[in-house]
Amino acid sequence: MKKLKPTLTLICSLTLVGCFDSTFSNSSVDRWIDNPTANEIKVTIDDKELTIPAKSGIKYAFEYGKHTLKYNGDSLTFMAKPSISNNTGFINPTQSNYILLTTFYTNSDKVYEEMIKPYLKIIQVSVNGEPAEMELPVKIINDVFIEKNGNSWDYSVDEELPDSVTVRGENQYQAHKRKMYRESDFLDTINSEDIDEKVSLPYTPKKFSEIKKYVLPTIDLDKIECQEGREFLESQLQDWNKFFTTKGSESGDTYNQLTSHETFKKKHSLCSGQDPNHTYQWATREIEDVMDGLRQINFYVTE
Repeated sequence: MKKLKPTLTLICSLTLVGCFDSTFSNSSVDRWIDNPTANEIKVTIDDKELTIPAKSGIKYAFEYGKHTLKYNGDSLTFMAKPSISNNTGFINPTQSNYILLTTFYTNSDKVYEEMIKPYLKIIQVSVNGEPAEMELPVKIINDVFIEKNGNSWDYSVDEELPDSVTVRGENQYQAHKRKMYRESDFLDTINSEDIDEKVSLPYTPKKFSEIKKYVLPTIDLDKIECQEGREFLESQLQDWNKFFTTKGSESGDTYNQLTSHETFKKKHSLCSGQDPNHTYQWATREIEDVMDGLRQINFYVTE
């Protein structure tokens, strides 16, 4: 395999288009549906068919609650919900590659080399059709729902990565920024007209049925030995079912109540000294293991 190391300073000079900002209400979230391909595509949200222009996208309002997405003969079910912190992102129905690039700014080449080192990854690519490797400070993302929380970027595809930044504060000598690229725009920075070798990335979309789904676990309430814990979890499961089966503000308000600080305090104050086998704690943990990791995002795949 051939191993290439491109000049990293090439990746600082694009002006791109797009808009991945999101807007929220107490009942819905607007999210950009992006199409980075060279041809327009058809996407169906619930029963509404949308035409997404080539190398562009549209903003679409999703009521909180359960929805379906269909593309290219495949279908998935997902939840739209509030996030406990500010979030944005975009939807990638073609499961195209997006590139999250980390760039350091410093006046010292030595500092740059040391700072960038932990971010360098060996990326499998093709060069003129032949397998090869490149070492780059990037993360390749091709999820259907690409959420900023968890992938944090400073510049989205519609924003230019600056050639320089100003740092403030005593002894400040470096800063780093992260930018999201569409694959074709990123490769334009590598495939210079002055270089004969042309790099491409593998395209490996999953079947929608193969994407990880987050589903509330089945809890056997009869096995919970602490009565107050059993009654509390029974009401919680009823509320979770309400979240999954309602729309708009009703779904959003139910989710906010389920994940509130007050609910957290009550949940962890029950059954102290009354449950020697920890049956309540284990049942609670089953739910937390699935749902707590989704608190900072707005979309996730379910059944």
